Amino acid sequence: MQNTNRRQALRTLAAASFALAASAFAQDTGRWPDKPLRIVIPTPPGGALDGTARLIAERLAAALGQPVVVDNRAGANGAIAYGLVAKAPPDGYTMVLSLSSLVLTSLMAKSPGYTLQELTPISVVAMLPNSFAVARHVPANTLQEFIAWARQRKEGVDYGTSGPGSSANILGSMFAQQAGIDFVHVPFKGEAPAVQAALGGQIAGVIGAAGTLAAQAQAGQMKLLAVALGNRLKDFPDVPTFSELGFPAVSLSGWSVMAMPSATPKPIVDRLSADITRIVQTPEVSARIFAYGFQPEGGSSDAARRFVQDETTRWNTAIKATGITMD
Repeated sequence: MQNTNRRQALRTLAAASFALAASAFAQDTGRWPDKPLRIVIPTPPGGALDGTARLIAERLAAALGQPVVVDNRAGANGAIAYGLVAKAPPDGYTMVLSLSSLVLTSLMAKSPGYTLQELTPISVVAMLPNSFAVARHVPANTLQEFIAWARQRKEGVDYGTSGPGSSANILGSMFAQQAGIDFVHVPFKGEAPAVQAALGGQIAGVIGAAGTLAAQAQAGQMKLLAVALGNRLKDFPDVPTFSELGFPAVSLSGWSVMAMPSATPKPIVDRLSADITRIVQTPEVSARIFAYGFQPEGGSSDAARRFVQDETTRWNTAIKATGITMD
């Protein structure tokens, strides 16, 4: 009984200390920022998300008058980065530029090390449309032709993604269920090796970021058959969406949201939301984000919070329908 009371007292003391700290941060926002800020990302250096983060960091530093550094914390399907920021002091100096794995990992990992409630979305930075492309050796130039061909193959058709439990993996399973085909998932450690396997004829196709696969299509190396987005891609207006082709439930695309610890003072969240929105919507930055295969967004923290809530519901439904796991 004494141990129980002691634990309760410690929890109460910790909660009170956290509340006092948050209050102190709120009262001190007039001096913010007075030291460098950090953007944590869940991917290694050199990729599209890294490039987007550095674009934002450079311009955010100019707006705030303080350096903004990018901290790459790849691994565990994003859990390392998300957990680090969720547990960081809510003082306005640490944020995370997430992928949709923010939601997927929270739903699918046994012990993700964070909860969505521990993070406050600041702004939806970009949409990362998934797409489906096939290798040149596949005798199909449209999604309908691919389905007809796949249904004739008793051994099934294999497709690659960036890994098990990824948004592309879930999308592929949803598509297979609705199209009535045997779609065999082949997970890779990233999209690049999956694309190389398709180019080498080891697999039939790849589901992944539209920017990556569109570049292969532009080079004539793969055939882009469909995109998982509400509207067609700007640079590929002739490529239909899954919804147009009769698969509305397959319109599951990735995204990137900037977020901070949940107790971060609202004036800081609102200031960063406005600055980030302005930055990603400037013509120069917008064009460079488009070049990465992303679609720049922006918007308020309230809109971002509603977006994450809606995406959590959508992805949870898809996960339950497919039975996909991260194992």
